[in-house]
Amino acid sequence: MSVRPIAIPVAASPLHDRPTERRLLSFDWILLTSTLLLVAYGVVVGYSTAMEDRASGADVGEQVLRAILYAVIGLSVMTVVALVDHAWLGTFSPFLYVMTLVLLAMVLVIGHSTLGATRWVSIAGFRFQPSEFAKVFMVIVLAKWFADHEARSVLGLAGALALIAVPVALVYRQPDLGTSIVFLGMFFGIALVAGARPWHLTALLAAGAAAVPLLYGHLQAYQQSRLTAFLNPYADPRGAGWNIIQSLIAVGSGSLTGKGLTAGTQSPLGYLPISQSDFVFAGLAEDLGFVGAMILFVLYLVLLLSVLRVAHRSRDAFGAYLAGGVAALLGFQIVVNVGMAISLMPVTGVPLPFISQGGSSLISICLALGALQSICTHQEVTSAVSSSSAAARGS
Repeated sequence: MSVRPIAIPVAASPLHDRPTERRLLSFDWILLTSTLLLVAYGVVVGYSTAMEDRASGADVGEQVLRAILYAVIGLSVMTVVALVDHAWLGTFSPFLYVMTLVLLAMVLVIGHSTLGATRWVSIAGFRFQPSEFAKVFMVIVLAKWFADHEARSVLGLAGALALIAVPVALVYRQPDLGTSIVFLGMFFGIALVAGARPWHLTALLAAGAAAVPLLYGHLQAYQQSRLTAFLNPYADPRGAGWNIIQSLIAVGSGSLTGKGLTAGTQSPLGYLPISQSDFVFAGLAEDLGFVGAMILFVLYLVLLLSVLRVAHRSRDAFGAYLAGGVAALLGFQIVVNVGMAISLMPVTGVPLPFISQGGSSLISICLALGALQSICTHQEVTSAVSSSSAAARGS
């Protein structure tokens, strides 16, 4: 007498009845909570900065509503991507690579110039910065490449370097030196996670260092001054060193607890430049002080540790490398932005994740974090379904 056909009622399984609910419950809640808190922190800092800039004619209400709208769009994108199997991202990586090249090429053809650089594109009334999305697309492309090719081999590493070289060249032409450096930092981060030989990476770094003098000679004069001013900003206090000096004054004047939200003086008086993006950390430190900066760093630390935990728990190479690349992307931008605000890094225009104003940056980061949530949700569901099926077969 056989009872096995009756012992496996697929329709009765809650995993099959409620797959979407199961995936939502499988979210990495620490990663999600830190993301939500950072998004909220960014909206608050944006409000404070907008209030301090209102003397320049800025519409505070419009800026705050726009920041909230970007946050809602970003979180919606994160949720949608989380419900899609991350393996599909790897499958479509060739398409994402072509899209990256097309978007970056469009900037050079129809882009809008701001402060001497062409970085923005407007399509159907929607203005965005393609290089922000290109960063995330290239994390996916490189993660898929290393999942399919041996990172410890010269050919595997060279192939990945060739993939990243074209976007770097296109971004450099904008010109956007900061984003070019972010691409390279992201490449080294993913290669390291993928198991590239340390001496291979060291050789690449040495070759890059040797090429710096040659590349430096081809930079425009303002780029050269921005790259070296951090070494001694007081050598040219009214020129190349001005921005850094004012940023240091803003950070120092915040003291322990800051002057309070909307109470900063460097930005309203016109001293702190680009206070909503490049030097947003200086404005944050002036308003919220050392305590506010430490809260931000703790949130960043929790986020990055959660991302690395996703990489560690991933059951496939692509997922692990994808999470490692996102950690490298976020970590590199945090270090560079904060570093340039306190004169430890050259001024390169790299945004501070979640805090710098701009919908492109926030939405692209949420897209990346949604892909990491997808790793968690789909692996949990697959594991639970496999266990349930195995148990039923054994009954």
